[in-house]
Amino acid sequence: MPKRIARLLAPVLLCSSVALTAATPPPPPTTPPAAAGQMPVVMIYPFEVQTGADPKLGIAIAQILAQEMTAAGGISVPPVPQKVKRADFLEQAHAAHADFYISGYVTPVGDSAAVVEQVVSVESGVILFSQTAQVSSVADVASQSLLARSQILAFVGRGTQNVQAQAANTPAPTSTNGAQLPLRGIASIVDSVFKHRASSTPSPGPVTKPSRGVIVAPVSASGAIASADLTSAMRELYFAFNRHFNTEMTSLTTSDVAHSADQICGANRDNTVASGTLQEAATHHGRQDVTFNLAVYTCFGATLDREVGKGSSVKSAVDAAVAAYAEAHPDNS
Repeated sequence: MPKRIARLLAPVLLCSSVALTAATPPPPPTTPPAAAGQMPVVMIYPFEVQTGADPKLGIAIAQILAQEMTAAGGISVPPVPQKVKRADFLEQAHAAHADFYISGYVTPVGDSAAVVEQVVSVESGVILFSQTAQVSSVADVASQSLLARSQILAFVGRGTQNVQAQAANTPAPTSTNGAQLPLRGIASIVDSVFKHRASSTPSPGPVTKPSRGVIVAPVSASGAIASADLTSAMRELYFAFNRHFNTEMTSLTTSDVAHSADQICGANRDNTVASGTLQEAATHHGRQDVTFNLAVYTCFGATLDREVGKGSSVKSAVDAAVAAYAEAHPDNS
């Protein structure tokens, strides 16, 4: 009788064992760092130098961008191994579990250089963002990271409040344009390249900027304006203001800057917020006329000034509007 009971119970015990095995929960799936709410990881590779210039210039530019992004917070920038070939950037970034990588090109032109900066998704290998700018100083190079940083944070869906919270554990830079970052000698590499190409004319002394800074917000469009032109206008707006005032860019994406001024300023109220509208270019006798309507607001959303700039390019139109504002408001107030 016991043997018969054992034979009858065996299938039951086997089924119970299978059921218990099936009920055991699988290990939790791994989640990419950015998707888990952690800071996105960005690799910044040395920029490729064109026209036979010193390769150290491309290395220095990458290091300045890395230091500026790290100081601004919200993004993790790990060190990059030496002598990684451009063809291996994507593979190496993937092996390092990065979310994005930045690379680019440098072409010395006279006493400045043209810098092309590209942000690439490691997951897809697609260039998500690209910008080109003329630089002639360490501060210009450092400022290139600001727009790229805001674009990266937008890609991963970070809001301004989240970015500020993540950046709380990172020492804030002592200057909004990166000029006072501890560059540890690499500044001399950049400056030496530009200085030895410059003319013998003595350079002007340093510009004393007022304490009240400018926060550049997104630019809107009037008419059929390409998104690349809006990105260019925002970048040129930053450069134009940075000649006169301490300037930074907001990572907040908004179409109503006046009503968002309070949020854009945050805890630092000693700022103004600058934005504007880029109008569709009109062509007269084969010449293109670009108009930029500049608007500057207080942190409370009140309009401080409006200026209109016109030119044959986005840059010249933005420069004209900002120059008019700087002349009318030398203290940014």
